[in-house]
Amino acid sequence: MKFGRIGGRLGVAVVSCLVAVAVTACSADATSTQENPGDVRTVQHAFGETSIPVDPQRVAVLDGDRTMEAVVALGVQPVAAVKPPLTGDYAPVVRALLADEPVDIGSADSDIDIEALTAAGPDLIVMRTEGEDSRALFDRVAPIAPTVVVDYAPASWQSTLEQVAEFFDQQDTAENLLADYRRTVDESQARAPREGSTLTIARVRADSLRYMTQDGSFPYSVLADLGYSAPAQQDRGSDAVQTVDVSPELIDVLDADDIVLLTDAGTEDAVTQLRQNPLFIGLGARVTELPSKDYLFGNVLTAQALVETAAGLGG
Repeated sequence: MKFGRIGGRLGVAVVSCLVAVAVTACSADATSTQENPGDVRTVQHAFGETSIPVDPQRVAVLDGDRTMEAVVALGVQPVAAVKPPLTGDYAPVVRALLADEPVDIGSADSDIDIEALTAAGPDLIVMRTEGEDSRALFDRVAPIAPTVVVDYAPASWQSTLEQVAEFFDQQDTAENLLADYRRTVDESQARAPREGSTLTIARVRADSLRYMTQDGSFPYSVLADLGYSAPAQQDRGSDAVQTVDVSPELIDVLDADDIVLLTDAGTEDAVTQLRQNPLFIGLGARVTELPSKDYLFGNVLTAQALVETAAGLGG
């Protein structure tokens, strides 16, 4: 490790100084050692600027879905990461690119296992802003290793990718990934919905039903690129409003030409009850079920997979 080499040089320097009884020479030698900590560069991020390794080898990611996917898409293999708290595992498109299982350092950004993170020995930590505890978390982990922070919004996944690319000096790779995504969207236009057609994206959980907002959620930020739009009766949402709960007696708020049901694991009974609900049946929509763990959150890899899956829904 770099710290071990530096410590060894300092030890030799101290011994030399004691033997020669030359304090000034010792001071000069220690100074020259401190001025060569390794190749670093300074990057801007959401909480300021940080000097980071030019070629980080041990990256820890404190967001297991959105940011994690951007990091892996750029060809970086994290040594440690949190598990996505809402889906319980990395998205399939992320797992497919993991050479080794990252050290598990917690289940959510606000519940990081600091001891496990420290033991993983990261030389760079990547996290994101979201919630009031972001700055407090940054202050806890920054002493462990240089830490950079993505200025995050759920529907702005392309910005997340571009920021992460800046951290790793991989802007060309990010642009190529985005170009591939745009090409996939263009190729899917022939199967895109007719003008004016509407789409509801609803998440089915064991104890709740909610729709994803057009302006605030990741899935809709992707499907909007195919020309889909939410029905007028739904809240369009914002960075602060990704989902809206739907009560059983107000199922008609889901009314649209197409409905995508994002289903959690273990919600088979809830999905069956919904699809047998006379109010839901009466909507007359074309219905497609997709697993929420595959499409609820993500970045460019999930976005491309969602476009390929969802173009021509119900067709």
